Amino acid sequence: MEQPKKLNLIYGKSGTGKSELIYQDIKQKMDVFKNIFIIVPEQSNLTSEKKFFEVTGKKCMLNVEVLTLSRMAYRISNETGEDKTPLSKVGKSMILYDLLNKNRKNLNFLGKSEKNIDLVGNMLTELKKHNISLEMLKNVELEDEYTKLKLKDIERLYEKYEERLADQLIDENDQLTKLSEQIKNSEMFENASIYIDEFFGFTPQEYVIFEELLKKCDEMTVSVTLDKIESTQKKENDIFYFNRLYAKKILEIAERQQYRINLIFLEKPHRFKNEELLLLEKNLYAENQKYEKETRDIQLFLANNPYSEIENVAKKIYQLVKEEGYKYREIGIVTNEIANYAEDAKAIFQKYNIPIFIDEKKDLNQNILIKYILSLLDIFTNQWSYDAVFNYLKLGLLDFDYYTICVLENYCKKWGIRGAKWYKQSFSYEPLNEKQEELETMRKHIVEPLMAFKQSFMQNKTVLELTQNIYQFLIQNKVIERLDEKIKSYRKIEVSNELNTSYKILIHILEEMVTLFGEEKITFETYQELLTIGIQASELGKIPATQDQVMLGDLERTRSNKIKVLFVLGMNDGLFPKENKQEGYFNDKDRNLLTSARNRTC
Repeated sequence: MEQPKKLNLIYGKSGTGKSELIYQDIKQKMDVFKNIFIIVPEQSNLTSEKKFFEVTGKKCMLNVEVLTLSRMAYRISNETGEDKTPLSKVGKSMILYDLLNKNRKNLNFLGKSEKNIDLVGNMLTELKKHNISLEMLKNVELEDEYTKLKLKDIERLYEKYEERLADQLIDENDQLTKLSEQIKNSEMFENASIYIDEFFGFTPQEYVIFEELLKKCDEMTVSVTLDKIESTQKKENDIFYFNRLYAKKILEIAERQQYRINLIFLEKPHRFKNEELLLLEKNLYAENQKYEKETRDIQLFLANNPYSEIENVAKKIYQLVKEEGYKYREIGIVTNEIANYAEDAKAIFQKYNIPIFIDEKKDLNQNILIKYILSLLDIFTNQWSYDAVFNYLKLGLLDFDYYTICVLENYCKKWGIRGAKWYKQSFSYEPLNEKQEELETMRKHIVEPLMAFKQSFMQNKTVLELTQNIYQFLIQNKVIERLDEKIKSYRKIEVSNELNTSYKILIHILEEMVTLFGEEKITFETYQELLTIGIQASELGKIPATQDQVMLGDLERTRSNKIKVLFVLGMNDGLFPKENKQEGYFNDKDRNLLTSARNRTC
C-alpha cells in the first residue's frame, strides 16, 4: 500500500529556529531527494541562499534551489513553452497612462495623473491576486450610485487593459494565475521535497499554486510564525491572527490532498539570548509588566532631530567595533522612514570612517543621462525657453566648459534670448564684444544638431522612429562617449556603477516603449510624458560592495541575518508602527458594498 505524502508544519514564535530547522533538514535530505526547492518571498531570496550555504557548509548545490514565486513562474514558462512576453512594472505604468489619457472623457473620477496610475495599477493587482475577473465585476449589481460610478471606471480600464495585452503580453499577476495551470504539465516538482519559509500568508491566487505544488511533490515543509494553532482571543487582540488563518488554510488544503500532517512546535527561543530581550519578547503586548533591574541590552536615546539621532548611532557603532570587537556586518540599522536618514547617514558615517550600505531605491530622475534626454525634449515642448536650454547645457554632456556656458547665459539674459531667437537669427547684439564671434559659433554648435533632430521627428512621428532618432542623436553628438568618460573618471566604484546601470535601465525603458507603442503616431509632449512615466516606475537599486559593512535598511523590505546589534531609528508615535492611511481606489465602505453585492450574486 502506498504511503500517504507528508506535510510538516513548523510553527513557533519569532527566533525559535524554524528556518534553522528547515536548513538542517535539507542538509540531511540532500542525498535522498533528487530535487529540493526552498520557496521564499522576493525580499528574502538573497539572504536565504546565503544562510543555506552557511548552515550546510556547501560551496555549491546541484539539487537544491531557492525560488521565489515570480522566479518559479519564469522557470516553468520556459519549460512549458510560454510564448507571451512578461509585462514589466515600467510597461504596465506606461500602458495605464496611455489608457487613462485616451479614455479620460469616458471616466467619472480618473484622469491621467501619476497618482491615478498607481491607484489603478494597485487596484488591478488586487483584483487579479484575489482571482476576481472582469466578468465577475460586470455581474456585480450595486444600489449605491457613487460606488457604482467608481466601479464603472475600473471595469472600463480593466477591459481596455486586457484588450491591450491580448495575445502578446502577460501581466505579472496573470503569470501567477497561469503558473497554477502550468505546474500540472511540468515535471519540475515531480517527487521533489519543497520547503516554504518566511511567508506570513498567501493571496487566494497563491493558495491555488500551493495546492498544485502539493499534488506534485512527495513531501512539503512549511514554517509559520505562530504561538499555537488555536486561539481563544478575540480577533482584534490576537497578534498572530492572520498567521493563524494562514496555518489553518494550509492544513485544510493538505487534508484535502490526503497528506499526513506532522505538527512541529518550537517553543524555546534561540535568537533572544539575554534576559531583557527574552522578557520583552514574552511580554511585548502584556499590560502592567515592569522590569526591576537596570537595563543594559535595551537602550533608548531621545534625539532632538534625525541628525543627532544618526550621530549617536555612529558613535555607538564606533565604540562597539573598536572597543568590544564587533564586526560591522554584525550591526544593523532599520527605520520606517529611510528617506529621512539616508543623506545624513552618508555624511556622518563617512566622518567616523564606518562602511555603510544603505538599502534604498534611488530616483532615476536625478541621473545625469536621464536628465539630459528629458531636457532635450523639454527644449521643444517648452519652445526653447531659457530654463529648458540652460538645463540642457549645464549637464556636462556637451563639448563646452562651464565657464563658457556661464558667459553665454549672461549674454542671453541681457538680450532676452529665448524661443525663435535661438534658431532664426545670429547673435549680433554686441558687435564690439570680443566674445561675440565665439558666442555665435557656440550658438551654431548648440542649435544645428537640435534642429536636425527636430526635422527628423517632423518626418518620422511614430514612437519607434522618435526613439531611434534619440539614440542616433546620442551617438552622433558623442553623448554616450562623454558618459563613458565620466563613468571611468569617477574614483568611487559605487558612482560609476550607478551611471552604468542607469544607462542600461534607460535602454530598457526605450525598448519597452517601442514594444508597446512602436508604430503609434505621437507628439513630442506625449512622448516625453510616456518616457517620464517609465522613468518614475523604474528604480535604481544597489548591491553591497563588501561583506563587512553596516546595513541601513527599511524595516518592511530589508532582510538580513547574523545581526548581533540592532539600532531602530525614528521610533516615534505614528511612524513606528507605520500608519497606513491610504485605502486605495476603493475605500472600506466601497469594499463592504462590493463584497455584499458579490455574495448576493453568488
